[in-house]
Amino acid sequence: MRIRNTHSKTSLFLIEIIISLLILAIACTGGIQIFAAAHRDRQTARELNHIQELTSTVGEILEGCDGYPETVLSLLPEGQSDGNTLSFYYDKAWHTCTPNDAVYTMAIVLQRDDSEKKADISFYHMSGNELYHLIIRFPVLKTRGEAAP
Repeated sequence: MRIRNTHSKTSLFLIEIIISLLILAIACTGGIQIFAAAHRDRQTARELNHIQELTSTVGEILEGCDGYPETVLSLLPEGQSDGNTLSFYYDKAWHTCTPNDAVYTMAIVLQRDDSEKKADISFYHMSGNELYHLIIRFPVLKTRGEAAP
């Protein structure tokens, strides 16, 4: 008499379930990484949008004024002056705040001579990373009363 060994169908089903769960776990890991990268990219895009808006504002102010720190601060009053360097502090939502609560910092170094107004604009994250840097230059235009004969 021969004894037949039959494999249990339940053990085969269990192996299939384990393999399916393993494939699902690998797919979920990839999906989580995609969502994390999308969140990081959205945050970067939001930062760059605010930086672009503030840079445009500073450029327009510099173009329309005499280029001295006092004049720039009178037109953009939330900043703090340290000689020719102006500092502006922003919280996580890009609202102006105190230096202690700041997540982002905009530093503007102003220079002016008889022929040119210049602003060196830098944006920093609280971690110390520089997010953006731009140098803006405008010629100093003389009015009719100031023009040489």
